[in-house]
Amino acid sequence: MNTHLPSTSHLLDFLPFLRSSPVTVSEVKAGTSIFTEGSGCGKIGFVEQGVVRIFKLSETGREITLYRIGKGESCILSMSCALSHPIHQANAVVEEDATLLTLTTEDFQRLVERSHEARNYLFSQFASRLTDVMLLIEEVVFRRMDERLAERLAAMSQHTPLIEKTHEEFAAELGTAREVVSRTLKEFERAGFVQLSRGAVGVIDRKGLLHFSKR
Repeated sequence: MNTHLPSTSHLLDFLPFLRSSPVTVSEVKAGTSIFTEGSGCGKIGFVEQGVVRIFKLSETGREITLYRIGKGESCILSMSCALSHPIHQANAVVEEDATLLTLTTEDFQRLVERSHEARNYLFSQFASRLTDVMLLIEEVVFRRMDERLAERLAAMSQHTPLIEKTHEEFAAELGTAREVVSRTLKEFERAGFVQLSRGAVGVIDRKGLLHFSKR
């Protein structure tokens, strides 16, 4: 683990205001928990590479993905926690091996106070994630689950027809029960849209899924 931002970091192209802050660089494996709902906020992270998933977890164990952050992005819930709230309001887990640049809450607060660029970045992240969450609410409230799943399958199979994801993971993604996902996937298989196998879904008719999701 390094204690300073390396000059070769690509994040400097996106976030030059980080040059003036003491940043820690860490390599984090997929599956690692970054923070949990109700935990305090000690650090703010910026993604150099990889993907981090932000999600809510119900008392019954059901999950729903709020959004993901990738290269050049940070979590608005962590930033909000650092600036105004004492605890995190959701959970975060590394979805793809990641390189994270972190600074302490105190250093982040000082950075926002002195840097116009940092404040602009903060506002842009809030605006972007607010849009993401509004779209999520619209999907959950106004769209059928089978349409949402069809759209997700079509999006994930854009480059490869084989999606290595379990029914539990789809359920967590969409905020529903595993049984609902399994039943819907079986219906898609009978319709000729997909072929199911253990821990994976093979998309056979992507155009059919797209058409189904927009009906």
